[in-house]
Amino acid sequence: MYEYTNRPTYAQFLKKDVNSLFQITDFPEFSWSYSRHKMVAACKRKYAYHYYVSHNGWLDSASAQSQSAYRLKKVSTLSMYAGQAVRQVITEAISDYTSTQIVPDEQSLTEKAQQLLNNALRDSTDYGELWYHKPAQYKMLLEFYENGYISKKDLKDMQKRAHICVHHFLQSKSFGDIVSSPFLEVEPHQSFRSINVYDHKVYAPFHSLFKNPVTDEFTIVDWKTSKQTKDDLFQLAIYALYVLAEYNISVDQIKVRNEYLLSGSARTYQLTLHEIEAVLQQVDASIDYMKMFLEDSEVNQPLSLEHFPQTDTPASCHGCAFKELCQTG
Repeated sequence: MYEYTNRPTYAQFLKKDVNSLFQITDFPEFSWSYSRHKMVAACKRKYAYHYYVSHNGWLDSASAQSQSAYRLKKVSTLSMYAGQAVRQVITEAISDYTSTQIVPDEQSLTEKAQQLLNNALRDSTDYGELWYHKPAQYKMLLEFYENGYISKKDLKDMQKRAHICVHHFLQSKSFGDIVSSPFLEVEPHQSFRSINVYDHKVYAPFHSLFKNPVTDEFTIVDWKTSKQTKDDLFQLAIYALYVLAEYNISVDQIKVRNEYLLSGSARTYQLTLHEIEAVLQQVDASIDYMKMFLEDSEVNQPLSLEHFPQTDTPASCHGCAFKELCQTG
């Protein structure tokens, strides 16, 4: 899909991002992320609703379409939210352990994850009206939004899935490294990591980062609650770009790892400079592709909605909250 271009190497164009103050603008700031990269490839119309039509949709003065798109952007499937709940529990568990040196109890972590699921279900069922007016402050699960209920079986399956993930987290190589290596430095979790790549903001929202002060090696860990995919290494390489820029180190000082919590397996990789430069080319080409959908790239003004075609694989519409907008135009 993408045509690579010849650009300077990462050392010349990779730098830490400096966040600007929030302000209301006619169009959103352009940025790149792995999730955005996947979305524009999967469905251009969903991409338009998520990143452009929803912009300013939280304002009372916004159009009805923008408000609807912003509201639907905040809807999450039960499976997606279960993954978020598990990762939140893991982040808190690692932080607690570094402070107390007490290994957390599996049952208590499982109960925390399940409580987060129950809270999302409560928001969906009991506070739907509040969510409608304040979608950023309340949760809405897609299954309830579409059907008016969530089956007990589906909820039980997600609770079981959360338990499996918590169990495998406690048995994982990465958590084992923390427990067995008291000198290991665990970097504080950050929700919105970003860098500038070729003068564009690139988000790198990985979950955990460990530093070995003896070897000066960093290990990036992504906690996966889904199955392994062919793009997992590419995603990890994006995170490596951030660590390269943030800590001003060489690529041979970085290891990247996926912890697959459903299966209890892990994959660790040592990236090369050639791989990093190839990833930069792919990011650059992806940015160029996204800009094909802009009327004015200076202000990130998109083309009109008809220039964002719907996916030609209707099966991928399953689990997409925006399909009601597609059906109504």
